[in-house]
Amino acid sequence: MTSFLIVREVLRPFLKLFFRYKVENKENIPNTAYIVCANHVALRDAFCVACCLPGAIRFMCKSEFKKNPLLRGLLNLAKVIYVNRSKADLGSIRQCVDTVKAGVNVAIFPQGTRVREQAKPEQTQDGIAMVCALTKAPVLPVALIYNSYKPRLFSRCRVVIGKPIYPEEYKDMGDRAEQSRYIFGKVCEIIDNDKH
Repeated sequence: MTSFLIVREVLRPFLKLFFRYKVENKENIPNTAYIVCANHVALRDAFCVACCLPGAIRFMCKSEFKKNPLLRGLLNLAKVIYVNRSKADLGSIRQCVDTVKAGVNVAIFPQGTRVREQAKPEQTQDGIAMVCALTKAPVLPVALIYNSYKPRLFSRCRVVIGKPIYPEEYKDMGDRAEQSRYIFGKVCEIIDNDKH
């Protein structure tokens, strides 16, 4: 993951200038490999998460991005895990599990696409619970909070980190769908509480 770290350090000054991100509650970051669970508002979200969290991170990314040659080159340097959203992509889940077990963090946007409205637990897809169950790694809920659901260049982004979620909290809950809603619900709670 050396290439990811190099790309991040090269881009960090520009990202800080254009995306104006700020991280909060870094003390909640676990000392072991973890799975980032974040809401998805804008294309910049992955860059903000990458710059605000330490160490290497492999992001799950929709396979459609492979069609853009310039973007594909950058994503390949960052060693993203491509996922085919049109089917149950067990290969991408296996890559996530192997990555976490190798000590590298994985980031997932469980809504599956950008959502330009209030984040809600029911927006999540089921895959995150499967990855979490197979790795038994802590989940780090991360809320990306903008002043608008259509952020522009130079708009501020607050990256608010919640307390880690451990498998014991949700392992006995119903099916994977219910577990996924519970996990993403912790991200939604951060956003909801921020408004009060």
